[in-house]
Amino acid sequence: MKPSAPLLLLALPLAACLEDRLSVEIHTQVYADGSCTRRIEYVLERVDTDQGGRRVEIPPDADPLRMMHRFPSGDAWRVDEETREGLHRIVIEATLPSPNDFDGDFFRARSPKSPPARNFISAYASPEDGVFEYNEVFRDPVSPLAGARALARQLARRDEDFARHFREALGGDPGTPAPDDLRRSFRDLFADPFARDIRSLTTRPLYGPRERRALEEVLDGLELLQTDLGAAIHALAPGVPPDALDEAMESSLDALGEDVLEQSEAAVAALGLGRRTGQLQFRATLVMPFPIHRSNTCAAGDTAVWEFDGAELYGRGFEMMALAAAP
Repeated sequence: MKPSAPLLLLALPLAACLEDRLSVEIHTQVYADGSCTRRIEYVLERVDTDQGGRRVEIPPDADPLRMMHRFPSGDAWRVDEETREGLHRIVIEATLPSPNDFDGDFFRARSPKSPPARNFISAYASPEDGVFEYNEVFRDPVSPLAGARALARQLARRDEDFARHFREALGGDPGTPAPDDLRRSFRDLFADPFARDIRSLTTRPLYGPRERRALEEVLDGLELLQTDLGAAIHALAPGVPPDALDEAMESSLDALGEDVLEQSEAAVAALGLGRRTGQLQFRATLVMPFPIHRSNTCAAGDTAVWEFDGAELYGRGFEMMALAAAP
């Protein structure tokens, strides 16, 4: 039996010749009076990987910086923007009384209904004592695992749709399995096992290499679940030609998969489906008014630098911490 394309897309990497590359450069300067200057530079490139990385045009209605990102506004903020073929650059900058005032100045939502990836800042300054503490976390709640969980919930509610599509595909053949049998087979052999496997991965707060590989194994297992479902349906309809059953099942899962993917836009985006593959890279620099005594990165004098990518925002997120004190 040929695997169903839309559902098995979940188990396959999305091949695309166009690739978005977004770099985010963050510079945070804390002053001795506790105030702070913040500058974030976004540089988006769209390249054709089949043409040696040549830049290609970014249509406004397919520009992630326009469609998914939200930027701070107000009198304190200065915004500069540059666009040319294959490149979109936005720089935002402001000076505010405290680093805490920049909380949420990074905001990206893959769809209107999905929770956003954003930053959280917690800072403390005591200019009199010469003590400055800084903590910032970047977190994206829509991880590939969260996307797979949303799709599993969708599939669990589609047993009736599967039975209807299947019977319509067979066109009234008298040997067609009863709707109740089709619904039960779909639930017991496909939707429920997939949901159980996904739930088993959601007990951990992290999304790291272990979880990523486990999710890949579960998605790869969709093909085996489909094979089990096909064998059960063959047993339910011994009088129907096997090729006709296979075609009906493929057609039904195709229709079901397309509908599920369309209804779960955020999940689709989290799994990398329906969009070109992309890269998201961060470089964050923090400059304190005094030497940094403790941080969770290498610091030199009053400066600490962190580098991370979009995958590190999943789970607990990426945390930056530094403590500076007067000599």
